[in-house]
Amino acid sequence: MTSMGKLRLRSLFLLLLFLVSHPGNAQEEAVENSVFWQVSGKDLTAPSYLFGTFHLMGAHYIDSLTRVKASFKSCKTVVGEILMDSSLTMKMMVAARLNGTTLDKLLKAEDFEATAAWLKELSGYDLTMFNTMNPITIQIFLMSMLQQKYFPMNTNDTPMDIYFQSLGKTQGKGLVGLESFDAQINALFNQFTPERQAQMLIEFVREKDRAKTELVEMNQSYKNGDLAKLELLLADQTYTQSEEEVMLDNRNKEWMNQLPALMKSGQTFVAVGALHLAGEHGLVKLFRQAGYKVTPLSVR
Repeated sequence: MTSMGKLRLRSLFLLLLFLVSHPGNAQEEAVENSVFWQVSGKDLTAPSYLFGTFHLMGAHYIDSLTRVKASFKSCKTVVGEILMDSSLTMKMMVAARLNGTTLDKLLKAEDFEATAAWLKELSGYDLTMFNTMNPITIQIFLMSMLQQKYFPMNTNDTPMDIYFQSLGKTQGKGLVGLESFDAQINALFNQFTPERQAQMLIEFVREKDRAKTELVEMNQSYKNGDLAKLELLLADQTYTQSEEEVMLDNRNKEWMNQLPALMKSGQTFVAVGALHLAGEHGLVKLFRQAGYKVTPLSVR
Protein backbone atom coordinates (compact mmCIF):
# COMPACT_ATOMS: atom_id res chain seq x y z
CA MET A 1 0.00 0.00 0.00
CA THR A 2 1.31 3.49 -0.79
CA SER A 3 2.08 6.01 1.97
CA MET A 4 -0.92 8.07 0.81
CA GLY A 5 -3.12 5.00 1.09
CA LYS A 6 -1.88 4.30 4.62
CA LEU A 7 -2.53 7.92 5.61
CA ARG A 8 -6.04 7.72 4.23
CA LEU A 9 -6.75 4.55 6.18
CA ARG A 10 -5.45 6.13 9.39
CA SER A 11 -7.83 9.06 8.87
CA LEU A 12 -10.73 6.69 8.27
CA PHE A 13 -10.03 4.88 11.52
CA LEU A 14 -10.20 8.20 13.36
CA LEU A 15 -13.51 8.97 11.68
CA LEU A 16 -14.86 5.67 12.95
CA LEU A 17 -14.70 7.00 16.48
CA PHE A 18 -17.38 9.54 15.58
CA LEU A 19 -19.32 8.20 12.63
CA VAL A 20 -20.50 4.94 14.07
CA SER A 21 -22.01 6.71 17.04
CA HIS A 22 -24.83 8.41 15.14
CA PRO A 23 -27.60 6.12 14.03
CA GLY A 24 -30.74 7.43 12.43
CA ASN A 25 -33.38 7.83 15.10
CA ALA A 26 -37.05 8.68 14.58
CA GLN A 27 -37.75 11.09 17.41
CA GLU A 28 -41.09 11.84 19.02
CA GLU A 29 -40.65 15.60 18.88
CA ALA A 30 -38.40 17.76 16.74
CA VAL A 31 -36.80 20.85 18.27
CA GLU A 32 -36.45 24.14 16.45
CA ASN A 33 -34.24 24.00 13.42
CA SER A 34 -30.64 24.80 14.23
CA VAL A 35 -27.33 23.02 14.74
CA PHE A 36 -26.11 25.77 17.10
CA TRP A 37 -27.62 26.58 20.52
CA GLN A 38 -26.99 28.84 23.50
CA VAL A 39 -27.51 27.46 27.01
CA SER A 40 -28.19 30.08 29.71
CA GLY A 41 -30.12 30.76 32.90
CA LYS A 42 -30.51 28.71 36.07
CA ASP A 43 -27.08 28.65 37.80
CA LEU A 44 -24.99 29.87 34.82
CA THR A 45 -23.34 33.27 35.12
CA ALA A 46 -22.47 33.29 31.41
CA PRO A 47 -23.88 31.36 28.44
CA SER A 48 -22.40 28.17 27.05
CA TYR A 49 -22.93 26.65 23.61
CA LEU A 50 -23.96 23.40 21.92
CA PHE A 51 -22.76 22.89 18.36
CA GLY A 52 -23.88 19.90 16.34
CA THR A 53 -21.11 18.61 14.10
CA PHE A 54 -21.34 16.65 10.87
CA HIS A 55 -18.56 14.12 11.17
CA LEU A 56 -18.08 13.60 7.44
CA MET A 57 -17.57 17.31 6.72
CA GLY A 58 -14.18 19.00 6.85
CA ALA A 59 -13.18 21.79 9.21
CA HIS A 60 -12.78 24.34 6.41
CA TYR A 61 -16.55 24.68 6.46
CA ILE A 62 -16.20 26.19 9.96
CA ASP A 63 -14.32 29.17 8.46
CA SER A 64 -17.62 30.61 7.20
CA LEU A 65 -19.46 30.21 10.52
CA THR A 66 -18.63 33.58 12.07
CA ARG A 67 -20.98 33.36 15.05
CA VAL A 68 -19.84 29.86 15.91
CA LYS A 69 -16.20 30.96 15.81
CA ALA A 70 -16.88 34.01 17.99
CA SER A 71 -18.71 31.91 20.57
CA PHE A 72 -15.92 29.33 20.56
CA LYS A 73 -13.38 32.07 21.22
CA SER A 74 -15.31 33.28 24.28
CA CYS A 75 -15.31 29.85 25.95
CA LYS A 76 -12.65 28.53 28.29
CA THR A 77 -13.45 24.82 27.87
CA VAL A 78 -14.01 22.66 24.77
CA VAL A 79 -16.02 19.47 25.19
CA GLY A 80 -16.14 16.59 22.72
CA GLU A 81 -17.48 13.05 22.71
CA ILE A 82 -14.01 11.64 23.42
CA LEU A 83 -10.57 13.21 23.59
CA MET A 84 -8.47 12.48 20.55
CA ASP A 85 -4.83 11.51 21.00
CA SER A 86 -2.14 9.68 19.06
CA SER A 87 -2.92 6.32 20.67
CA LEU A 88 -6.48 6.08 19.36
CA THR A 89 -5.69 4.96 15.83
CA MET A 90 -4.08 1.74 17.06
CA LYS A 91 -6.85 1.18 19.61
CA MET A 92 -9.42 1.64 16.86
CA MET A 93 -7.67 -0.85 14.60
CA VAL A 94 -7.79 -3.44 17.39
CA ALA A 95 -11.47 -2.75 18.18
CA ALA A 96 -12.40 -2.99 14.49
CA ARG A 97 -11.12 -6.55 14.07
CA LEU A 98 -13.25 -9.65 13.90
CA ASN A 99 -12.53 -12.40 16.42
CA GLY A 100 -12.79 -16.04 15.42
CA THR A 101 -13.97 -15.46 11.86
CA THR A 102 -13.37 -13.39 8.73
CA LEU A 103 -15.58 -11.24 6.56
CA ASP A 104 -15.68 -13.69 3.67
CA LYS A 105 -16.94 -16.40 6.04
CA LEU A 106 -19.47 -14.10 7.69
CA LEU A 107 -21.05 -12.88 4.46
CA LYS A 108 -22.68 -14.91 1.73
CA ALA A 109 -20.56 -15.09 -1.41
CA GLU A 110 -22.86 -12.82 -3.41
CA ASP A 111 -22.98 -10.27 -0.60
CA PHE A 112 -19.21 -10.27 -0.24
CA GLU A 113 -18.87 -9.73 -3.99
CA ALA A 114 -21.41 -6.87 -4.00
CA THR A 115 -19.62 -5.17 -1.12
CA ALA A 116 -16.24 -5.69 -2.76
CA ALA A 117 -17.44 -4.21 -6.05
CA TRP A 118 -18.76 -1.03 -4.39
CA LEU A 119 -15.64 -0.62 -2.28
CA LYS A 120 -13.49 -1.00 -5.41
CA GLU A 121 -15.61 1.56 -7.27
CA LEU A 122 -15.37 4.14 -4.50
CA SER A 123 -11.79 3.68 -3.34
CA GLY A 124 -9.80 1.33 -5.53
CA TYR A 125 -9.20 -0.92 -2.52
CA ASP A 126 -9.81 -4.67 -2.56
CA LEU A 127 -12.13 -5.94 0.16
CA THR A 128 -9.72 -8.80 0.84
CA MET A 129 -7.43 -6.19 2.44
CA PHE A 130 -10.09 -5.74 5.15
CA ASN A 131 -11.11 -9.38 5.54
CA THR A 132 -10.32 -9.42 9.27
CA MET A 133 -12.32 -6.25 10.02
CA ASN A 134 -15.84 -6.25 11.36
CA PRO A 135 -18.77 -5.29 9.12
CA ILE A 136 -19.44 -2.00 10.94
CA THR A 137 -15.94 -0.88 10.00
CA ILE A 138 -16.55 -1.72 6.35
CA GLN A 139 -19.86 0.15 6.36
CA ILE A 140 -18.21 3.26 7.77
CA PHE A 141 -15.42 3.02 5.19
CA LEU A 142 -18.02 2.92 2.44
CA MET A 143 -19.88 5.88 3.91
CA SER A 144 -16.69 7.92 4.29
CA MET A 145 -15.55 7.17 0.75
CA LEU A 146 -18.98 8.00 -0.65
CA GLN A 147 -18.75 11.39 1.05
CA GLN A 148 -15.24 11.87 -0.31
CA LYS A 149 -16.43 11.11 -3.84
CA TYR A 150 -19.24 13.68 -3.88
CA PHE A 151 -17.99 16.18 -1.27
CA PRO A 152 -14.21 15.75 -1.15
CA MET A 153 -12.21 17.26 1.69
CA ASN A 154 -8.99 19.06 0.92
CA THR A 155 -5.88 17.03 1.63
CA ASN A 156 -4.96 19.39 4.51
CA ASP A 157 -8.47 19.41 6.00
CA THR A 158 -9.55 17.58 9.16
CA PRO A 159 -12.92 16.41 10.52
CA MET A 160 -14.56 19.26 12.40
CA ASP A 161 -14.69 17.43 15.75
CA ILE A 162 -10.92 17.00 15.69
CA TYR A 163 -10.53 20.61 14.53
CA PHE A 164 -12.32 22.05 17.57
CA GLN A 165 -10.19 20.05 19.98
CA SER A 166 -6.96 20.97 18.19
CA LEU A 167 -7.89 24.66 18.09
CA GLY A 168 -8.88 24.59 21.75
CA LYS A 169 -5.52 23.09 22.68
CA THR A 170 -3.69 25.71 20.61
CA GLN A 171 -5.62 28.50 22.34
CA GLY A 172 -4.95 27.10 25.81
CA LYS A 173 -8.52 26.06 26.55
CA GLY A 174 -9.44 23.15 28.75
CA LEU A 175 -10.34 19.95 26.90
CA VAL A 176 -12.91 17.46 28.19
CA GLY A 177 -14.10 14.17 26.73
CA LEU A 178 -17.58 13.06 27.75
CA GLU A 179 -16.74 9.36 27.59
CA SER A 180 -13.76 7.05 27.39
CA PHE A 181 -12.69 5.17 24.30
CA ASP A 182 -13.59 1.85 25.90
CA ALA A 183 -17.05 3.05 26.92
CA GLN A 184 -17.75 4.26 23.40
CA ILE A 185 -16.55 1.06 21.77
CA ASN A 186 -18.62 -1.06 24.15
CA ALA A 187 -21.73 0.89 23.15
CA LEU A 188 -21.02 1.15 19.45
CA PHE A 189 -19.29 -2.11 18.50
CA ASN A 190 -19.58 -4.68 21.25
CA GLN A 191 -23.35 -4.60 21.64
CA PHE A 192 -23.69 -6.03 18.11
CA THR A 193 -22.93 -9.63 17.25
CA PRO A 194 -20.90 -10.14 14.05
CA GLU A 195 -24.05 -11.55 12.43
CA ARG A 196 -26.05 -8.43 13.29
CA GLN A 197 -23.28 -6.24 11.92
CA ALA A 198 -23.28 -8.25 8.70
CA GLN A 199 -27.03 -7.78 8.34
CA MET A 200 -26.71 -3.99 8.64
CA LEU A 201 -23.81 -3.86 6.17
CA ILE A 202 -25.64 -5.84 3.52
CA GLU A 203 -28.78 -3.74 3.85
CA PHE A 204 -26.62 -0.65 3.33
CA VAL A 205 -24.90 -2.13 0.25
CA ARG A 206 -28.15 -3.32 -1.31
CA GLU A 207 -29.58 0.20 -1.01
CA LYS A 208 -26.49 2.02 -2.27
CA ASP A 209 -28.41 4.17 -4.77
CA ARG A 210 -30.57 5.53 -1.96
CA ALA A 211 -27.45 6.10 0.12
CA LYS A 212 -26.00 8.32 -2.61
CA THR A 213 -29.17 10.39 -2.90
CA GLU A 214 -29.56 10.80 0.84
CA LEU A 215 -25.92 11.78 1.26
CA VAL A 216 -26.43 14.76 -1.03
CA GLU A 217 -29.57 15.78 0.86
CA MET A 218 -27.81 15.28 4.19
CA ASN A 219 -24.95 17.61 3.27
CA GLN A 220 -27.33 20.30 2.07
CA SER A 221 -29.59 19.97 5.11
CA TYR A 222 -26.64 20.34 7.45
CA LYS A 223 -25.44 23.47 5.64
CA ASN A 224 -28.98 24.86 5.93
CA GLY A 225 -28.98 24.16 9.66
CA ASP A 226 -32.05 21.98 9.16
CA LEU A 227 -31.88 19.62 12.11
CA ALA A 228 -35.43 18.36 11.53
CA LYS A 229 -34.58 17.36 7.97
CA LEU A 230 -31.48 15.53 9.15
CA GLU A 231 -33.67 13.56 11.55
CA LEU A 232 -36.02 12.61 8.75
CA LEU A 233 -33.19 11.56 6.45
CA LEU A 234 -31.64 9.38 9.13
CA ALA A 235 -34.82 7.98 10.64
CA ASP A 236 -35.37 5.06 8.30
CA GLN A 237 -32.58 2.83 9.57
CA THR A 238 -32.39 -0.76 10.73
CA TYR A 239 -31.52 -0.19 14.38
CA THR A 240 -33.87 -1.58 17.00
CA GLN A 241 -35.16 0.63 19.80
CA SER A 242 -32.85 -0.97 22.34
CA GLU A 243 -29.84 -0.51 20.03
CA GLU A 244 -30.71 3.16 19.56
CA GLU A 245 -31.01 3.64 23.31
CA VAL A 246 -27.52 2.23 23.87
CA MET A 247 -25.93 4.22 21.06
CA LEU A 248 -27.70 7.56 21.47
CA ASP A 249 -30.24 8.12 24.26
CA ASN A 250 -28.32 6.55 27.12
CA ARG A 251 -25.16 8.39 26.16
CA ASN A 252 -27.00 11.72 26.16
CA LYS A 253 -28.27 11.02 29.68
CA GLU A 254 -24.76 10.15 30.85
CA TRP A 255 -23.40 13.34 29.33
CA MET A 256 -26.00 15.37 31.22
CA ASN A 257 -24.39 14.13 34.44
CA GLN A 258 -21.31 16.15 33.45
CA LEU A 259 -22.31 19.08 31.27
CA PRO A 260 -24.21 21.31 33.74
CA ALA A 261 -21.28 21.34 36.19
CA LEU A 262 -18.83 22.11 33.40
CA MET A 263 -20.96 25.02 32.19
CA LYS A 264 -21.38 26.33 35.75
CA SER A 265 -17.60 26.44 36.18
CA GLY A 266 -17.17 28.63 33.08
CA GLN A 267 -18.23 29.18 29.49
CA THR A 268 -18.14 25.89 27.64
CA PHE A 269 -18.29 24.99 23.95
CA VAL A 270 -19.75 21.53 23.37
CA ALA A 271 -19.13 19.99 19.92
CA VAL A 272 -20.91 16.65 19.43
CA GLY A 273 -22.73 15.01 16.54
CA ALA A 274 -25.80 16.99 15.47
CA LEU A 275 -28.29 14.22 16.21
CA HIS A 276 -27.28 14.28 19.87
CA LEU A 277 -29.02 17.66 20.07
CA ALA A 278 -32.32 16.58 18.55
CA GLY A 279 -35.49 14.93 19.67
CA GLU A 280 -37.22 13.84 22.84
CA HIS A 281 -34.01 12.48 24.38
CA GLY A 282 -31.62 15.01 22.81
CA LEU A 283 -29.43 17.46 24.71
CA VAL A 284 -31.62 20.47 23.86
CA LYS A 285 -34.67 18.87 25.43
CA LEU A 286 -32.69 17.49 28.38
CA PHE A 287 -31.23 20.90 29.22
CA ARG A 288 -34.69 22.47 29.06
CA GLN A 289 -36.09 19.79 31.33
CA ALA A 290 -33.27 20.57 33.76
CA GLY A 291 -34.41 24.21 33.94
CA TYR A 292 -32.05 25.93 31.51
CA LYS A 293 -32.96 28.31 28.71
CA VAL A 294 -31.82 26.84 25.40
CA THR A 295 -32.01 29.17 22.40
CA PRO A 296 -31.37 28.32 18.73
CA LEU A 297 -28.77 30.58 17.10
CA SER A 298 -27.73 31.38 13.57
CA VAL A 299 -24.27 30.03 12.73
CA ARG A 300 -23.36 33.29 10.97
